[in-house]
Amino acid sequence: MCVAGGCSGSSAATTTTTTGGGTTTGNTQYVAAYKAATWGSTVTATFPSSCEMTLVTTGKPDYTPNPWYLAPASGGETVVAHSTLTNTAMALISYASMIAPALQGNTITLNICPAKASSTTATGLGAIGYLISGTAMFNPYEMDATTAAVNDNASYTFTDSNGVSQTAYFLDQCDSHSNGNTWHAHGNPNCVTSQADTSTGPSHIIGVALDGYPIYGGRDINGNIVSVSSLDACNGITSPTPEFPSGAYHYVLPIGVTTEYVSINCYVGTVSSQTVAEGRKLACNMKMMFAMLESAQEKNRGKEKKSKPVLAAKPAGTMDMASMNMGSM
Repeated sequence: MCVAGGCSGSSAATTTTTTGGGTTTGNTQYVAAYKAATWGSTVTATFPSSCEMTLVTTGKPDYTPNPWYLAPASGGETVVAHSTLTNTAMALISYASMIAPALQGNTITLNICPAKASSTTATGLGAIGYLISGTAMFNPYEMDATTAAVNDNASYTFTDSNGVSQTAYFLDQCDSHSNGNTWHAHGNPNCVTSQADTSTGPSHIIGVALDGYPIYGGRDINGNIVSVSSLDACNGITSPTPEFPSGAYHYVLPIGVTTEYVSINCYVGTVSSQTVAEGRKLACNMKMMFAMLESAQEKNRGKEKKSKPVLAAKPAGTMDMASMNMGSM
């Protein structure tokens, strides 16, 4: 993932950068790694200055999501499942007809010569970073803002209009879903890590946090799984990576974790209020998605009785919580 000559060194240079949050002195060693990263088809990365990277996203993933998902019901929708811990009522929605049309892109410019702040800043609502798949990274939480999303999943098995058995999840096998605005992950997204890593090799850069520090999957330079106990409170660590053999600070998305440490809880680096505000623009907007659902249901009522409802065909099975593998989604 690095350009010729490498991206590491024990005596990395520093630079002074002026952003929306003021002037900071940061580390330039990350710039070459971001330039060398393989950004997906749904995101464009450009570098307007020596320490800035601008990402233009479509809000859609560069991989194929599942055909059906679950989302919190908001009134008139048919409830087909409830989440495991918070018991949130869930309705069935189609990715192609309901989710994809509502997804929105975003343009954001980040300081990629990050500097550690005097104290950490909690990650909040909306995007806390961006992945090479063109999708956003969110913090661990959903629903009550205290429960890790990967530990509060739901599933629903049914037969679609073509007679094919389908299982819809709130959070899919990539720890990802839509919030009505943008596609995003709440944990280690294997649909993204598989684009940069082998199944047992070391993790490479898969994204960037809003403070400019890189995001990695859950394996160290030797391909071993990184334990949560080795990470700081923000899920960060200074250690060797393929891009930085001599070591560099980076965030880790642990493998198989279902606690609040499944994603980044805070920023170690300086992050401007303007950058945080840009990320919050992608916070939850289920009202938009369900307005589309209600419109689709209304149109469906006017069709012939032989037409299948927009939500789903008559279920051939029931919700199957035991079949979920939330820790590896």
